[in-house]
Amino acid sequence: MPRFSVAEARRWGDQFVQFLRDTGREQESRRDTLRSVYTQEFRGRTDTRIPSFSCILYALKVTQRAHVHGESVHFKKKRRVVVADQYRRPRTNAQTTASASASGQQPGSAPRVPQSRDKKRLTLSSRRAELKHGVEIVSEHDQGNGKIRFPVVPGEPQTVTLLVQNHGAEAVTLRRCQPHQQRREFSFADEQGVTQGQSLLLHPGGTYPIQVRCLATCNGYFHTVLLFEFTKEPDKPFSIRRHIAAVAESQLAKDLGPSAPFQPYQASLRHPVTVITEDGIPPDRSLKNDLEREIPLGIYQYPKSLKDMILFGPNANTGSRWAAMQLLLEAPLQAGNYQQKFQLLLHLEEIQMEVAIRRYDMQDVPMVQDRGLLVLDVPGVAENRPSVLRGDHLFAHLSSERDHSPLVQYKGYVHSVELEKVKLGFSSKLQKKFVNNLKFDVTFTFRRLPLQVQHRAAALAMQRGLSSLLFPTASCHKSLFPGTFQPRWFDRKLQANEEQCRAVTNIVTGMSRPAPYLIFGPPGTGKTVTIVEAIKQVWTCFEDARILACAPSGSASDLLCQRLIKDIAPRYIYRLIGSSRNYQEVPPDIRPCCNWDDGQSCYVYPSKDHLRRYRILITTLVTAGRLVSANFPPGFFSHVFIDECGHAIEPESVVAIAGLLTVMDPETNPNGGQLVLAGDPQQLGPILRSPLAIKHGLGTSLLERLMLHNPLYKKSSAGYDPQFVTKLLWNYRSHEAILRIPNELFYDSELKACERIEPDVRSLYCAWDELPKKGFPIIFHGVCGEDCREGTSPSFFNTAEIEVLVHYLKKLLQSRGKGGCPSVSPKEVGIISPYRKQVEKIRKAITSLDPVLRTLQDIKLLKVGSVEEFQGQERRVILISTVRSCSEYFQLDQTFKLGFLKNPKRLNVAITRAKALLIVVGNPAVLSKDPHWQRFLRYCKEEGGYKGYPYEDESAAEDGLATDLHALRLSD
Repeated sequence: MPRFSVAEARRWGDQFVQFLRDTGREQESRRDTLRSVYTQEFRGRTDTRIPSFSCILYALKVTQRAHVHGESVHFKKKRRVVVADQYRRPRTNAQTTASASASGQQPGSAPRVPQSRDKKRLTLSSRRAELKHGVEIVSEHDQGNGKIRFPVVPGEPQTVTLLVQNHGAEAVTLRRCQPHQQRREFSFADEQGVTQGQSLLLHPGGTYPIQVRCLATCNGYFHTVLLFEFTKEPDKPFSIRRHIAAVAESQLAKDLGPSAPFQPYQASLRHPVTVITEDGIPPDRSLKNDLEREIPLGIYQYPKSLKDMILFGPNANTGSRWAAMQLLLEAPLQAGNYQQKFQLLLHLEEIQMEVAIRRYDMQDVPMVQDRGLLVLDVPGVAENRPSVLRGDHLFAHLSSERDHSPLVQYKGYVHSVELEKVKLGFSSKLQKKFVNNLKFDVTFTFRRLPLQVQHRAAALAMQRGLSSLLFPTASCHKSLFPGTFQPRWFDRKLQANEEQCRAVTNIVTGMSRPAPYLIFGPPGTGKTVTIVEAIKQVWTCFEDARILACAPSGSASDLLCQRLIKDIAPRYIYRLIGSSRNYQEVPPDIRPCCNWDDGQSCYVYPSKDHLRRYRILITTLVTAGRLVSANFPPGFFSHVFIDECGHAIEPESVVAIAGLLTVMDPETNPNGGQLVLAGDPQQLGPILRSPLAIKHGLGTSLLERLMLHNPLYKKSSAGYDPQFVTKLLWNYRSHEAILRIPNELFYDSELKACERIEPDVRSLYCAWDELPKKGFPIIFHGVCGEDCREGTSPSFFNTAEIEVLVHYLKKLLQSRGKGGCPSVSPKEVGIISPYRKQVEKIRKAITSLDPVLRTLQDIKLLKVGSVEEFQGQERRVILISTVRSCSEYFQLDQTFKLGFLKNPKRLNVAITRAKALLIVVGNPAVLSKDPHWQRFLRYCKEEGGYKGYPYEDESAAEDGLATDLHALRLSD
């Protein structure tokens, strides 16, 4: 029997580790299982004599490639970390770049961001701007790069002087000096009338002053472009531009200003980095799992070649694969390409998720010890930015070693998350060398489980014959209910609502099958109430019915459970909750019917036999994947209901269908196969990161795809076919004035404000003294602010808008019933902004900086968040900060799906959160460029709800200013 050297055994060990990765078992750590895989599978792949398992394990251990502890084996990883950003141009050589440009095939090539020019170019431009043909224009308020900025006080005129200096050897003629567009705040004067069109000869060494006068009537950011035109014989005429800005701001705005100059984000990890990972200590398993795993869940790792295509674009090596990818992406979705297309889109999304998670990386941060764990402060973790859950992991390396190669990094498992503190289990090696104030660089990861169950769902969909569910063509016209359906309504209010009654009746009778039944629920129309009533009626009418009720989020699933247990005993309902969720976040009223075991203090996943005792199971869409793995018999679930379906990408919805719902068949499954989808395609869909995946349909939910592309669900002149879809029409939430524009723009003016609401809070603020017009509970307050960024954050903020928000907020919260304003508590008020940095600055203003607001009781209950965070919620009072004040960034917004502009669904969701009072703060000149916002602005003006900075005369000026800013080439 041959003897093997350590080096030879190590090489075989490395191959075995790669074999485990290739077969999706790289997480396996049980020694006996690994020995069995090695002996029975790996050794059988070759006739060559190879070392024994004990031999290769010893070699891997002594060469620092494996950590062996008793019966547990952990292999240390050596990998190259490369991220491929789909918003960047492919990384190619000049020739490849040229050919790719010629073909027009560059994925996600982003527009140049105006503020993202590198320092070298800025310095060069500034130098060339200082002296042009020997002419220089200077001011004591010069900011460099042709920009002049000075402070002003509202109501007090401020004059600054610009000096035109001729440093050349020859005379030049200043032909004129004038602004590109007139702004009401600015006026210009000089002694010789140059600002009035008179020419002036400026001799060598001469200096000529121009006075710029600004009179602001309110706080804000006021700017214009001043153009100086020259001639110099025998040269051609030339010009110099100066961007002039006057800023009037309160102390609050100054305190909220940029904390550091904006530095565009650079993905340092675009370069390969070799790392060696020391595995950490996972938390004790916090679940007892008796639920079978009969259907395997694969790894579904994206091909390396796909990432290479994103990195390098189409070239000689990737040309055919690139063409095949484009062909699949552009092909219409159909049964024949369902799995391939969705798995490609999911791969693209994962590749971009790797880029997005890097933005949360932290450098030079300390940790503290806590009984064998290290504790890391992670700002934003409470808002899932980044998302960190128990059982997840992150990587950390010593800041002092960041330039080492190879880099030793430590894998830390999350044991608990408490507010912004994350407790982590690292290897004993790190624990031994840890000392207080040791600094780390931290890299976050994301959970792949949601991606894995979605990949499997896409694969199972056609294998399980779901074509007639996902691409329905007709109904079998077979009713589940003999005779006429005459229900005993659980919610008697529904009896007065024709559309809700019709939806429930059609769901119970099942006349759409095998096609899904859709509930189109615009804001405030009682969509969830309708779906809950339908579930209760199915439960009542069919004793053999087995119902699966799902939603994308835990909170939405909890809501379904809370409303069902009001009329159905908990012994019939089981709320299956994911193991990573903090039990303290579970609403107390649903705990008796959820899968938490008080005795063991952990979540439990009962066997199929146990779950068969319940008639209604409630899960999130991702957790439904556990039920798929269990492999329930065909036809076990007769009904699947998905609420908020519009918030989920299609593969996520299909997780709760493929492998769980058997298609209705008159012969084999006559009483099952009822799928019900509820949502609103006019509200925000799922949050995605990949521009390629978004462009090619991953952002379109199953509900929206059916309504857009399937004839059964399209609206005709007679409306929607009630056999397949019901549109709810009665709005129970908002004052009629608030509802009017969303109704007109998004819902064909079919929504009706319900008049019979007790108690009716919708008119509470119609007599408020701050309203420009009593009886019209909307304020649009025009503000000229500045788009600011700070540090490495790409997110925008606008301090001028925050000043106005704080003003209204203090008026509301301090009213105490005076001035026509009923008392309102902070929890009844919501503030919405589309930019994360603006949300952060508003929170800081109201909880830390403003001396009045920060002392108010319960001020921290006032929710400030993005539009996405408010979707599905409502508040008595909503304030909106739109942020944008410069149309220079329109293309940026459109490309990256940012802000309110170019995203009408975001406007719809934001406005329709308000019940009784809506206050919008923004720049009307910029917002009016968008047709949806222009309609809302015109409505506010017509109804007398507009106040603040006037905008009628500014639209054309803003157009001209944007054009001039774009053309601002100081080297011209």
